[in-house]
Formats: sequence, structure tokens, C-alpha cells
Amino acid sequence: MDTSVNNNKSAFMITRVLVILLGIVALIWSGYVLGFLVFFFAFFAIIGSLGTLAIGISYNSEQLPAPRWATLLLGFLGLVIGVATVAAPIFMSVAIIYFIGAWSLVTGIADFIFAFTRSKAGNSRLVLVLSGIISVLFGLLVLFNPPILTAVLLVQVFGIYAILIGLLGVGFDMMSKTEEAELKPAF
Repeated sequence: MDTSVNNNKSAFMITRVLVILLGIVALIWSGYVLGFLVFFFAFFAIIGSLGTLAIGISYNSEQLPAPRWATLLLGFLGLVIGVATVAAPIFMSVAIIYFIGAWSLVTGIADFIFAFTRSKAGNSRLVLVLSGIISVLFGLLVLFNPPILTAVLLVQVFGIYAILIGLLGVGFDMMSKTEEAELKPAF
């Protein structure tokens, strides 16, 4: 494996650890985070999307979990939403709940697609399916029940979501490494 793939896997792992830390901060300081929810979502989307774009650009087609265009589109859309949120926070704060729900729903559907289009999914298929279920459920909850959610509860749900998605990303990376090790011939 060349160093560019190792560097990209390290970048993927770092972005997932940052997502976990963001989730922990959201849970611990929900009241304070509420005032910064728009920016936290923006950075969450930007960090995750940069990792997705890095994978889409640098992995070869055999290493990608889905077609290159789908990976790049997912990364690009998340990046656009994140940057737009930073650029116009007042405008975006009105729509942020719906963006969070839609982004989560799209991410969950993409995880399902990735899980069942990979030629050698192995154990990582389960991680992708779990990630997809969590993302779709969170997205549906936010999109179809925003009046039920209070602002602090939304921050806490977002924190739990970030932690779970981050942990599943770390688990996916670890399972990928295990599967690669199993596929290498022992000489």
C-alpha cells in the first residue's frame, strides 16, 4: 500500500475522531452549544465532507466503497452546506434544522448504497448498515418532528448522532484494515 493511501486513511480516522469530540462537547455543554449550533453543524459538515472528498479524489476505484461520482457528490454537497452555513449564519439558522435532517438522511441513504454496492463488503457492511440506520432515523426525526424537539434536545441528539457516526467511522476503518490484513498472503 502506498503512502498516499495510508495518509488518506489517517485523515479519515482524524476526521472521525474530531466528529466524536464534537459530539461529546455537544452533550456536555448543551446550553452553551445551543448558541453555536449553526457553527457546530457547519464545521461538522465541512470536516466530514473534506474527508469524503479526500477519499473520493485519492482512492482508486477498487478502494472506494461506492462509485467515485457518488462519493464526490456527497462530499461536495456537505461542503457546500457547511460553507453556506458559515457564510450566512442568520439566514441559515432558520433552515438549519431542515438542513441537518436532510443531510443526515442523504448520508444514511448513501451508507446503505455503499454497504450493498461494495464488491467485498465483509464485516464493514454491518457497520455501514448501522450507520445508515442511525442517520436515516435521525434525519426523519428532525425533518418530520421539529416542533417536538426543543433546542437543547436537538443539540443533545446531534451530540449522540455525532458520537455514534464517528465511532462507526472508526470501526469501519478498523474493519477495513482487518479485512486487508486477511486478504494479504502470508509468506
